[in-house]
Amino acid sequence: MSIYPHIFTPLKIKKTVFKNRIFASPVTTNRIAIGGEPTQEGIDAYETRARGGFGQVTLTECFTDFEHGARHEHGLDLVSPGLTTHHMESIYILAESIKAHGAVASIQFNHVGGVNHPDAIGGRNPIGPSAFIRPDGVHVDEMDEDMIYHVADNYAIACASAKAMGFDMVMLHGGHGWLLSQFTSPLSNKRKDKWGGSLENRARFARLVLDTVRQRVGEDFLIEYRVSGDERVPGGMGLPETIEFCQMIEDKVDLIHVTSGIYHSHVETKAFSSMFDDHGCNLSLATAIKKNVSVPVVAVGGFNDPEHIERVLAEGLCDVVALGRQQFADPEFVNKAREGRANEIAPCLRCSCFNPLSPDPSKRPCAIPFMCTVNPWSGRELRLRWQPAPRASKNVLVVGAGVSGLYAAITAAERGHTVTLAEKSDKPGGLLWFTDIDPHKRDFARYRNSLVVRAKKAGVLFEMNTEVTREYIAQRHPDAVICCVGSTPKIPAIPGIEHAHHALFAYSDLDKIGDDIIMIGGGLTGSEIALYLAEKGKHVHLLEMRHDLAIEGNDSHRRALLPRMKNNKNLSWDLNVKVCQVTDNGVIFLRKDNEEVFCPAQTVLYAAGMQPRDNVVNELRYTVDVFTAAGDCVRPRFILDATYEGMCAAFDI
Repeated sequence: MSIYPHIFTPLKIKKTVFKNRIFASPVTTNRIAIGGEPTQEGIDAYETRARGGFGQVTLTECFTDFEHGARHEHGLDLVSPGLTTHHMESIYILAESIKAHGAVASIQFNHVGGVNHPDAIGGRNPIGPSAFIRPDGVHVDEMDEDMIYHVADNYAIACASAKAMGFDMVMLHGGHGWLLSQFTSPLSNKRKDKWGGSLENRARFARLVLDTVRQRVGEDFLIEYRVSGDERVPGGMGLPETIEFCQMIEDKVDLIHVTSGIYHSHVETKAFSSMFDDHGCNLSLATAIKKNVSVPVVAVGGFNDPEHIERVLAEGLCDVVALGRQQFADPEFVNKAREGRANEIAPCLRCSCFNPLSPDPSKRPCAIPFMCTVNPWSGRELRLRWQPAPRASKNVLVVGAGVSGLYAAITAAERGHTVTLAEKSDKPGGLLWFTDIDPHKRDFARYRNSLVVRAKKAGVLFEMNTEVTREYIAQRHPDAVICCVGSTPKIPAIPGIEHAHHALFAYSDLDKIGDDIIMIGGGLTGSEIALYLAEKGKHVHLLEMRHDLAIEGNDSHRRALLPRMKNNKNLSWDLNVKVCQVTDNGVIFLRKDNEEVFCPAQTVLYAAGMQPRDNVVNELRYTVDVFTAAGDCVRPRFILDATYEGMCAAFDI
């Protein structure tokens, strides 16, 4: 019997049976298609998820038309006239690759509507429920009744094509501020005719689309409808209206998929939850909708733990849980849960590493693969699958048990080498040691722990409290050395800096920190630790020499981080400053206008970046013929870089 009986209870809807209650939701992945035709990379990516045990796998957004509806070039084309036989066969093969592993194959259709960019649609104006000029100067044309019926027909044609090409069901995207929700939301629908005004009128277009689709696909073909339970913006559609809307369409759909927010909003709306949000951040919305409709309800948003999912399903809060970015972090999530290997799951950190797909129109279309911080295979499945096997098993020494070292050790051991992992400290994880302390970084701790479990399972020998020297290597005679000794904090050249501590002191010695703090350096590290301290009740003033905070962070993460900083009354900052001196009771700095300011503080911290431990690398480099350095000891960057370099270093042995 499964330890997660509710997860692995099948769900039957009409004639379709889902083998479990965890779905892989549609998440945009680049390189799925070229010219609308599936790439082998795309086929491999989706088959990987199906092989990983998901009950349903839904392809990322595909567009109902390419005249006004498409927002980028990476979607499948099921609708253009004159598709070649090879094109259609490739889509059929993609659907079959999902179904071959027992997953239900679904595909999401979307029309971007009034938020589209003219560059994505041949220079034409976007269309939407109401005409207006956007802040970026783009004119949005109002859809007349002929266009409304034309677009509804396009939805039906797309869904019928999906059925003909082997898919078991479809999802219509009626959330996140795309066209269907532009009609239902009072924020974007300002019409005075029968397509606007009351909720009944605003819902008319969605109901038309669903009726038109149903006529084309028949009663037994499943339709899943995605809604934002709450758009989470002033003037947007809230939960009460969403419940009423779901009641209006429940006789036309087979599942209701509940997300939230608006994707293209310039404020964080949980369209993609951040590390600062609760896991299952949309669950309360899904539960409220479930109480008021008769069809199964799917909840999505920040789920990354099978224990949590089992509890949610057992309590009847929703019928299905869908995983978004977690499917990139660990496509084997469902299999690992079923086999009792939950401690090996790499949890999604919700770090916004998907940011190449920025909502900023100037940053798309983008050809950067969808890469994942904790899973370097993501986006590289096709290339990495063909890594040649080692010619012989070798004795490999990995120096340093940070993320890069752990990933190198795991990869080398799983490829058949005998691996020793030597670490100077008494615990693995490198700079991730603090993640047990910061409540926003608990998933980082889970990730670190999963790497340790995987390394031990692979047979890696850990030698803790071990400093690797040239003599150590000479005694051990390894065939290859992978050096992952990390980095150390930069100490800024500021008079009196000896009165200050590095920012990580906040985690190791919080009880020694005063209530009034100055943080020198408002980059990503300084900003996040300042927020941690402010949430602990400390008063923190940040001093940053650049024009903004957390500039190293990607757009999506900053949209989550900066509002929390601005809304915390314990946080303040000065930008464009030069720190002149640290004293025993504060800091002297110059503002942009050369005004000299003394800011008192009980504790001064600094976060001025990291520097590679290249002295250790250079000391060990010529001790063996096969030597590779990876991670921060090459150049301090992000976990994403460390995992990838550690893996690649092991592949080269």
